[in-house]
Amino acid sequence: MYNHLINEGVISSTSEFAREIKVSTSSITEICKGRTDAGIKPIKGLLNRFSKVNPSWLMNGEGNMFLEDLTNSINEAAVTYRTKDREVLSNKNGNQFKELNNGKFKIYVKKLPVRAFGSYLTDYQNTDFLEELEEISFTVDHLGRGKYMCFEVEGDSMNGGGINDTPEGSELLVRELAQHHWKDGFRDSPYGWVIIHKSTVLFKDIKAFNKETGDIVCSSRSGLPQHADFTINLNDVRQIFKVIKRTF
Repeated sequence: MYNHLINEGVISSTSEFAREIKVSTSSITEICKGRTDAGIKPIKGLLNRFSKVNPSWLMNGEGNMFLEDLTNSINEAAVTYRTKDREVLSNKNGNQFKELNNGKFKIYVKKLPVRAFGSYLTDYQNTDFLEELEEISFTVDHLGRGKYMCFEVEGDSMNGGGINDTPEGSELLVRELAQHHWKDGFRDSPYGWVIIHKSTVLFKDIKAFNKETGDIVCSSRSGLPQHADFTINLNDVRQIFKVIKRTF
């Protein structure tokens, strides 16, 4: 359940989930790591906060996760309408989804190519600028509530040859992590983060975070000396996106 809520962007961290269901963060951590079973308090808190969760599924693994159709449960605020060439669902952030016959969804997002990075640093809040960008699609498992877009990869610092690494020229589907969640820290992201710094667009791992100073350590995966770790402060950061999917 916790992983599902994270994937859908309903919650962004262990601490937020703990606050939502009124238990301690340490309790959620222990349960997620399998060190202890969920007691009655977190179960009651989850059912009180997320009323569409099926109690039988939660307690005994019986039936469906939700008491009603998954599509409706995930995004009860979604608006369905028809454009010129497709019927779509639109979340509150304006991202459009089309349901496929296999139960998956196609999400349509604006793509920011490398050549437009400089303009984005100036006009990232300019709706007209974003509307002029090319629209592309990715196939995803769920209809999400977050704010999504696509970045083109420049450079090879995130390609160390591992299965989760990303070569230059790839397209990244990303979901924004709202600024009020930054103070909670940054969960592991298998594909990395896109960081909109005031002077550049970065595609890195976030290796460490100092809550007192607001410093984050940015790390590459290439293993090359020219891609050494470096530190930036969140006061100089405009946006942070978690990489959800990549296409090569």
